[in-house]
Amino acid sequence: MRAARWWVLMACMPLPALAHEGAAHGDTATASVPGEAWHVLSATGEVFEVVLKHPEHSEAAKTPVRLWVADVETNEPVSSAHLELTLTGSTVQTLAPKLESPGVYVADAELLPGAELAAVVTVTRGNDLDVLALGTVHLSSEHDSTDAGPGLRRPLGWSATGGIVLLLVAGAWWMNRHKKVRP
Repeated sequence: MRAARWWVLMACMPLPALAHEGAAHGDTATASVPGEAWHVLSATGEVFEVVLKHPEHSEAAKTPVRLWVADVETNEPVSSAHLELTLTGSTVQTLAPKLESPGVYVADAELLPGAELAAVVTVTRGNDLDVLALGTVHLSSEHDSTDAGPGLRRPLGWSATGGIVLLLVAGAWWMNRHKKVRP
């Protein structure tokens, strides 16, 4: 009976994912900074689908804005397009994003904390043209630690989790120690 409990406990523990060689998985993905949050806007037109991402917070004068462009019918990345991103607020910025990788375009925008800008992207490829309204682009005025994203990022979260685990282990030990012996 005691061995069965250990097997159940061990089965609940996470196992590492083991890597193997010989499979082509494409380029290595770029890692993002833990806790870094992104605003995501998207729009779908007749020919193209565009997703825009930018960080929630930036301390630099220019903020990187990434655009993913895909063909609506095939969902394949579009690398041969010309993009024009217009950000309209108290000022108007017209940006020409550059191709970073297949289907991914990057531009540096002047985003002031607290300012809201309407984002419109024009995508042209040959005779195909889409003008897509993406929504509102903005930076949060200050970094809010309560909006850090998923996971336990603060000591209080780790302390609470540790306390719960400790209570569960102590309760299991106490129940095992004080169980009645059946004849």
